[in-house]
Amino acid sequence: MVFTTPQFVAFFVLFFGAWLALPRRARKPLLLVGSYLFYGSWNPHFLWLIFGSTLLDFAVGRAVHRSADPRRRKQLVTLSVVGNLGVLAFFKYFDFFVGSAVQGLNALGLDASAPVLEVVLPVGISFYTFQTMSYTIDIYRGQLEPSDDFVDFALYVSFFPQLVAGPIERAKHLLPQLKDLAQNRADWSGLGLIALGAFKKVAIADNMAALVELTYTQPEQAWAPALWIGTYAFAIQIYCDFSGYSDIAVGLGRLMGLDIIQNFRSPYAAAGPSEFWRRWHISLSSWLRDYLYIPLGGNRGGWVGVRRNLMLTMLLGGLWHGAAWNFVLWGFWHGALLIAFRAERLNAWGARLAQGWTRLPTALVRRLVFFHLVALGWALFRAESLADCATLFGALLSPDALAWGPWLQAVTASGEAPYLLGMGAVALTVFISQNLWAVGSDDVVARVWRGPVGLRVAFTATLIYAAAVLSPEAPPPFIYFQF
Repeated sequence: MVFTTPQFVAFFVLFFGAWLALPRRARKPLLLVGSYLFYGSWNPHFLWLIFGSTLLDFAVGRAVHRSADPRRRKQLVTLSVVGNLGVLAFFKYFDFFVGSAVQGLNALGLDASAPVLEVVLPVGISFYTFQTMSYTIDIYRGQLEPSDDFVDFALYVSFFPQLVAGPIERAKHLLPQLKDLAQNRADWSGLGLIALGAFKKVAIADNMAALVELTYTQPEQAWAPALWIGTYAFAIQIYCDFSGYSDIAVGLGRLMGLDIIQNFRSPYAAAGPSEFWRRWHISLSSWLRDYLYIPLGGNRGGWVGVRRNLMLTMLLGGLWHGAAWNFVLWGFWHGALLIAFRAERLNAWGARLAQGWTRLPTALVRRLVFFHLVALGWALFRAESLADCATLFGALLSPDALAWGPWLQAVTASGEAPYLLGMGAVALTVFISQNLWAVGSDDVVARVWRGPVGLRVAFTATLIYAAAVLSPEAPPPFIYFQF
Protein backbone atom coordinates (compact mmCIF):
# COMPACT_ATOMS: atom_id res chain seq x y z
CA MET A 1 0.00 0.00 0.00
CA VAL A 2 1.33 3.39 -1.05
CA PHE A 3 0.56 6.31 1.27
CA THR A 4 -1.10 8.34 -1.49
CA THR A 5 -3.53 5.64 -2.67
CA PRO A 6 -7.18 5.08 -1.66
CA GLN A 7 -6.22 1.63 -0.33
CA PHE A 8 -3.89 3.12 2.27
CA VAL A 9 -6.39 5.84 3.19
CA ALA A 10 -9.00 3.14 3.86
CA PHE A 11 -6.47 1.09 5.84
CA PHE A 12 -5.42 4.00 8.01
CA VAL A 13 -8.96 5.23 8.64
CA LEU A 14 -9.92 1.76 9.92
CA PHE A 15 -6.69 1.42 11.89
CA PHE A 16 -6.88 4.85 13.49
CA GLY A 17 -10.57 4.46 14.25
CA ALA A 18 -9.76 1.28 16.17
CA TRP A 19 -6.81 3.10 17.80
CA LEU A 20 -9.14 5.76 19.21
CA ALA A 21 -12.00 3.39 20.09
CA LEU A 22 -10.18 0.48 21.74
CA PRO A 23 -8.76 0.59 25.29
CA ARG A 24 -5.27 2.06 25.48
CA ARG A 25 -3.79 -1.28 26.58
CA ALA A 26 -4.81 -2.70 23.18
CA ARG A 27 -2.67 -0.21 21.24
CA LYS A 28 0.52 -2.26 21.12
CA PRO A 29 -1.03 -5.43 19.68
CA LEU A 30 -3.16 -3.30 17.33
CA LEU A 31 -0.11 -1.45 16.02
CA LEU A 32 1.91 -4.65 15.62
CA VAL A 33 -0.88 -6.40 13.71
CA GLY A 34 -1.46 -3.26 11.61
CA SER A 35 2.25 -2.98 10.80
CA TYR A 36 2.50 -6.63 9.73
CA LEU A 37 -0.67 -6.29 7.64
CA PHE A 38 0.78 -3.20 5.99
CA TYR A 39 4.07 -4.91 5.18
CA GLY A 40 2.37 -8.14 4.12
CA SER A 41 0.24 -6.22 1.61
CA TRP A 42 3.37 -5.85 -0.55
CA ASN A 43 4.32 -9.51 -0.44
CA PRO A 44 3.18 -11.75 2.42
CA HIS A 45 6.03 -14.19 1.71
CA PHE A 46 8.55 -11.67 3.07
CA LEU A 47 6.92 -11.42 6.49
CA TRP A 48 9.16 -14.26 7.60
CA LEU A 49 12.18 -12.15 6.63
CA ILE A 50 11.36 -9.16 8.81
CA PHE A 51 10.28 -11.47 11.64
CA GLY A 52 13.56 -13.39 11.38
CA SER A 53 15.58 -10.16 11.51
CA THR A 54 13.57 -9.07 14.54
CA LEU A 55 14.10 -12.38 16.33
CA LEU A 56 17.84 -12.42 15.56
CA ASP A 57 18.61 -8.98 16.92
CA PHE A 58 16.30 -9.26 19.92
CA ALA A 59 18.11 -12.44 21.00
CA VAL A 60 21.60 -11.17 20.15
CA GLY A 61 21.03 -7.85 21.91
CA ARG A 62 20.05 -9.59 25.15
CA ALA A 63 22.95 -12.05 24.90
CA VAL A 64 25.48 -9.26 24.30
CA HIS A 65 24.20 -7.37 27.33
CA ARG A 66 24.38 -10.44 29.59
CA SER A 67 27.89 -11.45 28.55
CA ALA A 68 30.96 -10.08 30.31
CA ASP A 69 33.37 -11.85 27.94
CA PRO A 70 34.69 -9.33 25.36
CA ARG A 71 35.43 -12.08 22.87
CA ARG A 72 31.94 -13.56 23.07
CA ARG A 73 30.35 -10.12 22.88
CA LYS A 74 32.30 -9.44 19.70
CA GLN A 75 31.27 -12.81 18.25
CA LEU A 76 27.63 -12.07 18.98
CA VAL A 77 27.60 -8.62 17.43
CA THR A 78 29.45 -10.06 14.43
CA LEU A 79 26.67 -12.63 14.10
CA SER A 80 24.13 -9.81 13.95
CA VAL A 81 26.08 -7.79 11.40
CA VAL A 82 26.88 -10.78 9.17
CA GLY A 83 23.33 -12.12 9.42
CA ASN A 84 21.70 -8.80 8.54
CA LEU A 85 24.14 -7.80 5.82
CA GLY A 86 24.18 -11.34 4.43
CA VAL A 87 20.43 -11.30 3.87
CA LEU A 88 20.62 -7.79 2.41
CA ALA A 89 23.51 -8.78 0.12
CA PHE A 90 21.70 -11.85 -1.18
CA PHE A 91 18.43 -10.14 -1.99
CA LYS A 92 19.84 -6.85 -3.21
CA TYR A 93 23.31 -7.48 -4.63
CA PHE A 94 23.69 -11.14 -5.67
CA ASP A 95 22.72 -10.65 -9.33
CA PHE A 96 24.61 -7.34 -9.49
CA PHE A 97 27.95 -8.72 -8.30
CA VAL A 98 27.65 -11.95 -10.28
CA GLY A 99 26.68 -10.06 -13.43
CA SER A 100 29.50 -7.52 -12.96
CA ALA A 101 32.04 -10.32 -12.48
CA VAL A 102 30.87 -12.05 -15.66
CA GLN A 103 31.05 -8.82 -17.65
CA GLY A 104 34.55 -8.16 -16.32
CA LEU A 105 35.77 -11.62 -17.32
CA ASN A 106 34.20 -11.27 -20.76
CA ALA A 107 35.93 -7.90 -21.19
CA LEU A 108 39.24 -9.67 -20.51
CA GLY A 109 38.52 -12.14 -23.29
CA LEU A 110 37.40 -14.98 -21.05
CA ASP A 111 34.18 -16.76 -21.92
CA ALA A 112 32.22 -16.70 -18.67
CA SER A 113 28.61 -17.07 -17.70
CA ALA A 114 26.67 -17.50 -14.50
CA PRO A 115 23.04 -18.02 -13.55
CA VAL A 116 20.92 -14.97 -12.83
CA LEU A 117 18.49 -15.67 -10.00
CA GLU A 118 16.33 -12.55 -10.58
CA VAL A 119 15.80 -12.28 -6.84
CA VAL A 120 12.80 -10.13 -5.85
CA LEU A 121 13.91 -7.28 -3.60
CA PRO A 122 11.82 -7.15 -0.40
CA VAL A 123 10.45 -3.65 0.04
CA GLY A 124 12.09 -1.65 2.82
CA ILE A 125 14.85 -4.20 3.50
CA SER A 126 17.64 -1.61 3.29
CA PHE A 127 15.92 0.52 5.93
CA TYR A 128 14.91 -2.01 8.55
CA THR A 129 18.21 -3.90 8.18
CA PHE A 130 20.17 -0.80 9.19
CA GLN A 131 17.67 -0.12 11.96
CA THR A 132 17.94 -3.54 13.63
CA MET A 133 21.70 -3.69 13.15
CA SER A 134 22.23 -0.34 14.87
CA TYR A 135 20.25 -1.63 17.87
CA THR A 136 22.70 -4.50 18.46
CA ILE A 137 25.77 -2.35 17.85
CA ASP A 138 24.59 0.28 20.33
CA ILE A 139 24.13 -2.41 22.98
CA TYR A 140 27.62 -3.74 22.22
CA ARG A 141 29.04 -0.24 22.63
CA GLY A 142 27.28 0.19 25.98
CA GLN A 143 25.12 3.03 24.64
CA LEU A 144 21.78 1.23 24.99
CA GLU A 145 20.00 -1.17 27.31
CA PRO A 146 18.33 -4.08 25.48
CA SER A 147 14.56 -4.27 25.30
CA ASP A 148 13.02 -6.79 27.69
CA ASP A 149 9.74 -6.92 25.75
CA PHE A 150 9.67 -8.69 22.39
CA VAL A 151 6.49 -6.86 21.32
CA ASP A 152 8.14 -3.47 21.91
CA PHE A 153 11.15 -4.49 19.84
CA ALA A 154 9.00 -5.99 17.08
CA LEU A 155 7.12 -2.67 16.92
CA TYR A 156 10.42 -0.80 16.67
CA VAL A 157 11.43 -2.89 13.64
CA SER A 158 8.05 -3.03 11.88
CA PHE A 159 6.48 0.37 12.73
CA PHE A 160 4.62 0.89 9.46
CA PRO A 161 4.84 4.67 8.88
CA GLN A 162 8.62 4.58 8.48
CA LEU A 163 9.12 0.90 7.63
CA VAL A 164 9.30 1.10 3.84
CA ALA A 165 11.40 4.21 3.21
CA GLY A 166 12.52 5.53 6.57
CA PRO A 167 13.48 7.62 8.37
CA ILE A 168 15.94 5.10 9.87
CA GLU A 169 15.10 5.38 13.55
CA ARG A 170 17.53 4.68 16.40
CA ALA A 171 16.32 2.39 19.18
CA LYS A 172 17.29 4.84 21.91
CA HIS A 173 14.91 7.39 20.39
CA LEU A 174 11.91 5.28 19.34
CA LEU A 175 11.87 2.31 21.73
CA PRO A 176 11.11 4.32 24.90
CA GLN A 177 8.16 5.94 23.12
CA LEU A 178 6.81 2.56 22.05
CA LYS A 179 7.21 1.20 25.56
CA ASP A 180 4.91 3.95 26.89
CA LEU A 181 2.54 3.78 23.91
CA ALA A 182 -0.58 3.64 26.05
CA GLN A 183 0.32 7.00 27.62
CA ASN A 184 0.90 8.85 24.35
CA ARG A 185 -1.46 11.60 23.25
CA ALA A 186 -2.21 12.41 19.63
CA ASP A 187 -0.48 15.45 18.16
CA TRP A 188 -2.95 16.70 15.56
CA SER A 189 -0.32 18.75 13.75
CA GLY A 190 0.43 15.40 12.13
CA LEU A 191 -2.57 16.05 9.85
CA GLY A 192 -0.84 19.14 8.52
CA LEU A 193 2.37 17.22 7.83
CA ILE A 194 0.44 14.43 6.09
CA ALA A 195 -1.35 16.97 3.89
CA LEU A 196 1.86 18.81 3.05
CA GLY A 197 3.70 15.57 2.32
CA ALA A 198 0.91 14.33 0.07
CA PHE A 199 0.90 17.65 -1.81
CA LYS A 200 4.67 17.54 -2.31
CA LYS A 201 4.54 13.98 -3.58
CA VAL A 202 1.39 14.02 -5.73
CA ALA A 203 1.11 17.60 -6.95
CA ILE A 204 4.82 18.37 -7.42
CA ALA A 205 6.98 15.24 -7.59
CA ASP A 206 4.61 13.12 -9.67
CA ASN A 207 4.10 15.90 -12.20
CA MET A 208 7.82 16.61 -12.34
CA ALA A 209 8.33 12.92 -13.13
CA ALA A 210 6.67 13.42 -16.52
CA LEU A 211 9.08 16.25 -17.33
CA VAL A 212 12.06 14.11 -16.32
CA GLU A 213 10.87 11.24 -18.50
CA LEU A 214 10.73 13.54 -21.54
CA THR A 215 14.49 14.01 -21.42
CA TYR A 216 15.99 11.10 -19.49
CA THR A 217 14.34 8.19 -21.30
CA GLN A 218 16.66 8.65 -24.29
CA PRO A 219 19.32 11.17 -23.21
CA GLU A 220 21.40 10.62 -26.35
CA GLN A 221 18.55 12.11 -28.43
CA ALA A 222 17.76 15.08 -26.17
CA TRP A 223 18.96 18.67 -26.57
CA ALA A 224 21.56 19.65 -24.00
CA PRO A 225 19.36 22.51 -22.62
CA ALA A 226 16.50 20.01 -22.34
CA LEU A 227 18.73 17.73 -20.28
CA TRP A 228 19.40 20.62 -17.89
CA ILE A 229 15.65 21.18 -17.59
CA GLY A 230 15.21 17.47 -16.89
CA THR A 231 18.02 17.55 -14.34
CA TYR A 232 16.52 20.52 -12.51
CA ALA A 233 13.15 18.78 -12.60
CA PHE A 234 14.62 15.60 -11.14
CA ALA A 235 16.28 17.57 -8.35
CA ILE A 236 12.85 18.90 -7.40
CA GLN A 237 11.14 15.54 -8.00
CA ILE A 238 13.42 13.47 -5.77
CA TYR A 239 13.33 16.08 -2.99
CA CYS A 240 9.53 16.43 -3.00
CA ASP A 241 9.05 12.69 -3.45
CA PHE A 242 11.31 11.56 -0.61
CA SER A 243 10.72 14.42 1.79
CA GLY A 244 6.99 14.07 1.04
CA TYR A 245 7.14 10.43 2.16
CA SER A 246 9.06 11.44 5.29
CA ASP A 247 6.52 14.18 6.08
CA ILE A 248 3.68 11.67 5.85
CA ALA A 249 5.59 9.16 8.01
CA VAL A 250 6.31 11.78 10.67
CA GLY A 251 2.68 12.97 10.52
CA LEU A 252 1.30 9.46 10.96
CA GLY A 253 3.60 8.96 13.92
CA ARG A 254 2.40 12.20 15.51
CA LEU A 255 -1.22 11.06 15.32
CA MET A 256 -0.13 8.14 17.50
CA GLY A 257 1.79 10.44 19.84
CA LEU A 258 5.19 9.35 18.50
CA ASP A 259 8.04 11.68 17.62
CA ILE A 260 9.77 10.51 14.42
CA ILE A 261 13.05 12.11 13.36
CA GLN A 262 12.87 14.87 10.74
CA ASN A 263 14.71 13.51 7.70
CA PHE A 264 15.13 16.76 5.73
CA ARG A 265 16.06 20.33 6.63
CA SER A 266 16.02 22.41 3.44
CA PRO A 267 18.87 20.50 1.73
CA TYR A 268 19.13 22.81 -1.28
CA ALA A 269 19.98 25.67 1.07
CA ALA A 270 23.36 23.97 1.67
CA ALA A 271 26.50 25.80 0.59
CA GLY A 272 28.74 22.73 0.71
CA PRO A 273 28.67 18.92 0.86
CA SER A 274 29.04 18.54 4.62
CA GLU A 275 26.12 20.89 5.17
CA PHE A 276 24.12 19.10 2.48
CA TRP A 277 24.46 15.75 4.25
CA ARG A 278 23.36 17.34 7.50
CA ARG A 279 20.18 18.38 5.70
CA TRP A 280 19.47 15.55 3.23
CA HIS A 281 18.30 12.06 4.32
CA ILE A 282 19.56 12.90 7.79
CA SER A 283 18.80 9.49 9.28
CA LEU A 284 20.98 7.71 6.69
CA SER A 285 23.84 10.22 6.69
CA SER A 286 24.04 10.16 10.49
CA TRP A 287 23.88 6.34 10.41
CA LEU A 288 26.79 6.18 7.94
CA ARG A 289 28.74 8.63 10.09
CA ASP A 290 28.22 6.74 13.36
CA TYR A 291 28.48 3.14 12.12
CA LEU A 292 30.86 3.41 9.18
CA TYR A 293 32.84 6.65 8.93
CA ILE A 294 33.85 6.90 12.60
CA PRO A 295 34.72 3.17 12.93
CA LEU A 296 36.91 3.52 9.81
CA GLY A 297 38.85 6.23 11.65
CA GLY A 298 36.77 9.31 10.93
CA ASN A 299 38.81 12.50 11.12
CA ARG A 300 41.65 10.80 12.99
CA GLY A 301 43.40 9.15 10.06
CA GLY A 302 45.70 11.94 8.88
CA TRP A 303 45.48 13.63 5.48
CA VAL A 304 45.28 10.42 3.47
CA GLY A 305 43.23 8.45 5.98
CA VAL A 306 40.48 11.04 6.34
CA ARG A 307 40.00 11.28 2.60
CA ARG A 308 40.02 7.50 2.27
CA ASN A 309 37.36 7.26 5.00
CA LEU A 310 35.21 9.90 3.30
CA MET A 311 35.40 8.18 -0.07
CA LEU A 312 34.73 4.68 1.28
CA THR A 313 31.75 5.94 3.24
CA MET A 314 30.21 7.65 0.23
CA LEU A 315 30.92 4.75 -2.13
CA LEU A 316 29.16 2.35 0.24
CA GLY A 317 26.41 4.92 0.76
CA GLY A 318 25.93 5.06 -3.00
CA LEU A 319 25.81 1.27 -3.24
CA TRP A 320 23.24 1.18 -0.43
CA HIS A 321 20.90 3.07 -2.73
CA GLY A 322 20.90 0.43 -5.42
CA ALA A 323 22.71 -2.47 -7.07
CA ALA A 324 23.96 -0.54 -10.10
CA TRP A 325 27.18 1.19 -11.07
CA ASN A 326 25.50 4.55 -11.55
CA PHE A 327 24.79 4.61 -7.79
CA VAL A 328 28.44 3.83 -7.09
CA LEU A 329 29.41 6.72 -9.37
CA TRP A 330 26.95 8.96 -7.54
CA GLY A 331 28.60 7.98 -4.25
CA PHE A 332 32.04 8.67 -5.77
CA TRP A 333 30.82 12.09 -6.93
CA HIS A 334 29.74 13.08 -3.42
CA GLY A 335 32.90 11.61 -1.93
CA ALA A 336 34.94 13.73 -4.33
CA LEU A 337 32.92 16.82 -3.36
CA LEU A 338 33.52 16.18 0.34
CA ILE A 339 37.24 15.84 -0.30
CA ALA A 340 37.42 18.86 -2.62
CA PHE A 341 35.54 21.15 -0.24
CA ARG A 342 38.00 20.32 2.53
CA ALA A 343 40.70 22.09 0.49
CA GLU A 344 41.38 25.55 1.90
CA ARG A 345 42.38 26.92 -1.50
CA LEU A 346 39.05 25.93 -3.01
CA ASN A 347 37.14 27.61 -0.20
CA ALA A 348 39.25 30.76 -0.57
CA TRP A 349 38.63 30.78 -4.32
CA GLY A 350 34.90 30.36 -3.71
CA ALA A 351 34.89 33.32 -1.33
CA ARG A 352 36.69 35.53 -3.89
CA LEU A 353 34.24 34.45 -6.59
CA ALA A 354 31.26 35.30 -4.44
CA GLN A 355 32.62 38.61 -3.15
CA GLY A 356 34.56 39.94 -6.11
CA TRP A 357 32.98 38.63 -9.29
CA THR A 358 29.31 39.17 -8.52
CA ARG A 359 27.20 41.62 -6.59
CA LEU A 360 25.05 38.87 -5.13
CA PRO A 361 25.37 37.89 -1.45
CA THR A 362 28.17 35.40 -0.81
CA ALA A 363 25.88 32.79 0.77
CA LEU A 364 23.49 32.87 -2.21
CA VAL A 365 26.30 32.42 -4.75
CA ARG A 366 27.71 29.48 -2.84
CA ARG A 367 24.27 27.88 -2.62
CA LEU A 368 23.67 28.32 -6.34
CA VAL A 369 27.06 26.87 -7.26
CA PHE A 370 26.71 23.92 -4.92
CA PHE A 371 23.13 23.26 -6.04
CA HIS A 372 24.43 22.73 -9.58
CA LEU A 373 27.07 20.32 -8.29
CA VAL A 374 24.33 18.39 -6.51
CA ALA A 375 22.21 18.47 -9.68
CA LEU A 376 25.06 16.93 -11.69
CA GLY A 377 25.16 14.19 -9.09
CA TRP A 378 21.42 13.64 -9.54
CA ALA A 379 22.06 13.07 -13.24
CA LEU A 380 24.23 10.08 -12.27
CA PHE A 381 21.60 8.92 -9.78
CA ARG A 382 18.80 9.04 -12.39
CA ALA A 383 20.79 7.49 -15.24
CA GLU A 384 19.85 3.99 -16.37
CA SER A 385 23.37 2.80 -17.25
CA LEU A 386 27.03 3.76 -17.32
CA ALA A 387 26.61 4.70 -20.97
CA ASP A 388 23.82 7.09 -19.99
CA CYS A 389 26.08 8.59 -17.29
CA ALA A 390 28.71 9.39 -19.92
CA THR A 391 26.09 10.77 -22.31
CA LEU A 392 24.50 12.97 -19.65
CA PHE A 393 27.75 14.44 -18.35
CA GLY A 394 29.03 15.01 -21.86
CA ALA A 395 25.86 16.90 -22.79
CA LEU A 396 25.35 18.82 -19.54
CA LEU A 397 28.94 20.12 -19.55
CA SER A 398 29.18 20.77 -23.30
CA PRO A 399 29.06 24.24 -24.95
CA ASP A 400 25.73 23.16 -26.50
CA ALA A 401 24.20 23.34 -23.02
CA LEU A 402 24.30 27.14 -23.39
CA ALA A 403 22.49 27.12 -26.75
CA TRP A 404 19.01 27.78 -25.41
CA GLY A 405 17.72 29.78 -28.40
CA PRO A 406 17.20 26.95 -30.93
CA TRP A 407 15.80 24.66 -28.21
CA LEU A 408 13.25 27.27 -27.06
CA GLN A 409 12.12 27.78 -30.65
CA ALA A 410 11.64 24.03 -31.08
CA VAL A 411 9.69 23.76 -27.83
CA THR A 412 7.44 26.69 -28.76
CA ALA A 413 6.75 25.14 -32.15
CA SER A 414 5.87 21.78 -30.57
CA GLY A 415 3.26 23.27 -28.23
CA GLU A 416 5.02 22.07 -25.05
CA ALA A 417 5.91 25.58 -23.86
CA PRO A 418 2.91 26.09 -21.49
CA TYR A 419 3.56 22.77 -19.76
CA LEU A 420 7.29 23.47 -19.40
CA LEU A 421 6.63 27.00 -18.14
CA GLY A 422 4.12 25.74 -15.59
CA MET A 423 6.45 23.04 -14.29
CA GLY A 424 9.33 25.51 -14.33
CA ALA A 425 7.34 27.91 -12.16
CA VAL A 426 6.68 25.14 -9.63
CA ALA A 427 10.35 24.16 -9.60
CA LEU A 428 11.45 27.75 -9.19
CA THR A 429 9.03 28.28 -6.29
CA VAL A 430 10.36 25.23 -4.47
CA PHE A 431 13.96 26.20 -5.14
CA ILE A 432 13.54 29.80 -3.99
CA SER A 433 11.72 28.78 -0.80
CA GLN A 434 14.53 26.34 -0.07
CA ASN A 435 17.42 28.70 -0.76
CA LEU A 436 16.23 32.12 0.37
CA TRP A 437 14.18 31.24 3.43
CA ALA A 438 15.30 27.64 4.10
CA VAL A 439 11.72 26.74 4.99
CA GLY A 440 11.22 23.12 6.03
CA SER A 441 7.94 21.21 6.30
CA ASP A 442 8.00 21.13 10.07
CA ASP A 443 8.58 24.91 10.20
CA VAL A 444 5.57 25.55 7.97
CA VAL A 445 3.24 23.28 9.93
CA ALA A 446 4.45 24.59 13.29
CA ARG A 447 3.64 28.16 12.23
CA VAL A 448 0.20 27.17 10.95
CA TRP A 449 -0.60 25.23 14.13
CA ARG A 450 0.17 28.28 16.24
CA GLY A 451 -2.73 29.97 14.48
CA PRO A 452 -6.50 29.56 14.94
CA VAL A 453 -8.32 26.30 14.26
CA GLY A 454 -9.85 27.72 11.08
CA LEU A 455 -6.39 28.30 9.61
CA ARG A 456 -5.35 24.73 10.41
CA VAL A 457 -8.46 23.28 8.78
CA ALA A 458 -8.11 25.50 5.69
CA PHE A 459 -4.39 24.66 5.34
CA THR A 460 -4.95 20.90 5.56
CA ALA A 461 -8.08 20.83 3.39
CA THR A 462 -6.55 23.02 0.67
CA LEU A 463 -3.44 20.87 0.35
CA ILE A 464 -5.42 17.62 0.24
CA TYR A 465 -7.79 19.07 -2.36
CA ALA A 466 -4.89 20.37 -4.48
CA ALA A 467 -3.16 16.98 -4.31
CA ALA A 468 -6.36 15.23 -5.44
CA VAL A 469 -6.96 17.67 -8.31
CA LEU A 470 -3.36 17.79 -9.54
CA SER A 471 -2.66 14.07 -9.25
CA PRO A 472 -1.63 12.51 -12.59
CA GLU A 473 -3.68 9.61 -13.94
CA ALA A 474 -0.94 7.05 -13.29
CA PRO A 475 1.18 8.38 -10.39
CA PRO A 476 4.57 6.68 -10.00
CA PRO A 477 5.50 4.97 -6.71
CA PHE A 478 7.81 6.66 -4.22
CA ILE A 479 11.35 6.69 -5.61
CA TYR A 480 12.94 5.28 -2.46
CA PHE A 481 10.67 2.19 -2.49
CA GLN A 482 13.21 0.57 -4.83
CA PHE A 483 15.93 0.77 -2.17
